[in-house]
Amino acid sequence: MMFRTFTILVAIVAAAATGSSAIAIRTTDVSARMQPPVDTTITIKATGSSLEFSPPNISVQNGKRVKIRFVNEGTLPHNIVLPRSADDIDALATDAYEAGETGYVPLESKDKLIAYSTLASPGQTVEVTFVVPPPGEYTYVCLFPGHANSMFGTLRSLR
Repeated sequence: MMFRTFTILVAIVAAAATGSSAIAIRTTDVSARMQPPVDTTITIKATGSSLEFSPPNISVQNGKRVKIRFVNEGTLPHNIVLPRSADDIDALATDAYEAGETGYVPLESKDKLIAYSTLASPGQTVEVTFVVPPPGEYTYVCLFPGHANSMFGTLRSLR
């Protein structure tokens, strides 16, 4: 269960000269500050025009909270998506063609995903934080149209 805390600051300013008043409302989402700390941060990059993740393989202990920092030093937009099963990648890649508004992540299939990033344009860095799934091998993939056939890597979840 995720709890969101909002801080609301209401300021009333009286304008003595005109007798009018103005109300300013400022809302701040502090839920990001309430998240537990990450156990490790892993940087994954895309470079040039090649459809590859670097590194192509990462290993993390299961149950740990990990942050993937995806740095797009390439010439094309990319995302990084971690499906629950490699068997779902083809269907997810097909559905991604119709998911441009969500960064080519088919959110109607969210139950098939462990984690996903926003779309990173060339020169951008995006991050995604998640809890490493049970021991096994999981494929991470770029679902930008045409990339899923060659732009993937392996996350090894260790005991």
